[in-house]
Amino acid sequence: MKHKSGNGNGKFKTVSDFEGEEIIFPVTYHLKTVMKGIEKEESHKNDLVQLFDLLEIRYAYQSKKISSKGAYISFTYEVTLVSKQQMDDLYAGLGKIKAIKFAL
Repeated sequence: MKHKSGNGNGKFKTVSDFEGEEIIFPVTYHLKTVMKGIEKEESHKNDLVQLFDLLEIRYAYQSKKISSKGAYISFTYEVTLVSKQQMDDLYAGLGKIKAIKFAL
């Protein structure tokens, strides 16, 4: 994968900045999920871990953060994906978890 420079702060300006780029597997990155309902923290973590285990994704818990108004909780996990299919399956599975507002 070629390195592309963005706008100087590590962020790309447009989707076109990624044209021609390809992810080389295995890939390890920090997955952040933002979920509704902070009172269900353990349940939310269990939902994520069950998905990782089901898909045989290597993971390590990194951190959690509660939003300033207390409506959302985010979890960050370091995950290692071994194929595009596994990545597609991960995001499809995340889409089925009702409490997830978004994942990146």
